[in-house]
Amino acid sequence: MARIWDMDHVIRGQEGKLDARSALARSDETAHAWRLEQVSLIHIHRLRVDLESLIGHIYRVGVIDPSIPDHTTIHGPGGVWIPTVPEDLVVGEVDALARNRNIVSIPIPGYWIHKDERLSFESPPSLGEKILYLCHGGGYTAGTAHPEGVISRILKDFLKNSLSPSIRRTFAVEYRLSSPGEPGTGSVFPFPAALVDALAGYLYLVKFGFLEENIILVGDSAGGNLALALTRYLLSNKEQHPELPKTPGSLVLLSPWADLTEQFTPDPQSSLILNAERNWINSGALSTDARVFLGGRPEHVELAYRNPYISPASPILLGLTPESSTRTISFGGFPRTFIDNGSFDTFYGQIHHLRDAMVEDLGEEVVTYNEVDGAVHDYLIFDWHDPDRTVTSRKILKWSEG
Repeated sequence: MARIWDMDHVIRGQEGKLDARSALARSDETAHAWRLEQVSLIHIHRLRVDLESLIGHIYRVGVIDPSIPDHTTIHGPGGVWIPTVPEDLVVGEVDALARNRNIVSIPIPGYWIHKDERLSFESPPSLGEKILYLCHGGGYTAGTAHPEGVISRILKDFLKNSLSPSIRRTFAVEYRLSSPGEPGTGSVFPFPAALVDALAGYLYLVKFGFLEENIILVGDSAGGNLALALTRYLLSNKEQHPELPKTPGSLVLLSPWADLTEQFTPDPQSSLILNAERNWINSGALSTDARVFLGGRPEHVELAYRNPYISPASPILLGLTPESSTRTISFGGFPRTFIDNGSFDTFYGQIHHLRDAMVEDLGEEVVTYNEVDGAVHDYLIFDWHDPDRTVTSRKILKWSEG
């Protein structure tokens, strides 16, 4: 039997049931014909996530298996301790909010995966070597960077499908997850804890010897949100703080959670609602995760609407609402970016908004958009979503060599 954290423990609870006939009928609207097996697996995954969400809650209050990977310990080979971020490198708006919330940088684990198991984890980068640096998904409240975790399948597939000698290992950061605090106290490790930890992992790789232009920053779901935030942080603060490293050479966003406001004011015509039956997460679970990540109190929700680190595809920031018709967020200076989306993704609409804004600011020669017909949220973690997942993995690898 798989360990709890080795199963599909990615996003939290799901309400409702999947009607197979409805899902299959809707799939006919696209050119993608789901097999009954796929529909059944989505349903099973929903039930599994329900169970693991409950078990995860029990774990967080210290009742069950303390061996489940988190930011407090290293599990197995390939794990290293990432040093804290120097105080003078946590700056600007992020520093102000971190101080307000008593968020300080602490040592956290990071995990290497090597294509060649004979390669020492301490081996310095070879000339021109690139590194895939992963920020994992999980709604900022679940998931793990551990090599045996479900999200590491994405990295293992990249290594398996890579034909380039320049990509031979990956690295993932075990950032602190947000969790509910005691009533009235707010959340434990809310924003910007994960961003500070992602910065620590990035600084570690640069100090290890990787050139910034050879770092491929990868994020899936909430990890995509975190990858966008880290890139924005480096870009926004580099001029005034030259001791900060440059932005990564490439950015890969897989089903990125780009607009946290959608959970609080869902449009009945949005993909959040229309794709609900086709997927394995729902607005209720996402709303809970978002509130915990934002701080846990009602007044903290406002952060999601106007903070570019949190909701880069917020309709308010993008100027897409009657009340706010002027765009106040820019992606100018962002590195070349690969955005992956699925037509059945919960975040399908907000990912489109993100793509449009990035293309407008950077141009189509810098932003590559890949959409897979009939693909669910974060489909690259599911073995049964082949051949789509393998095709996409190879596309990204080929793109990364550009």
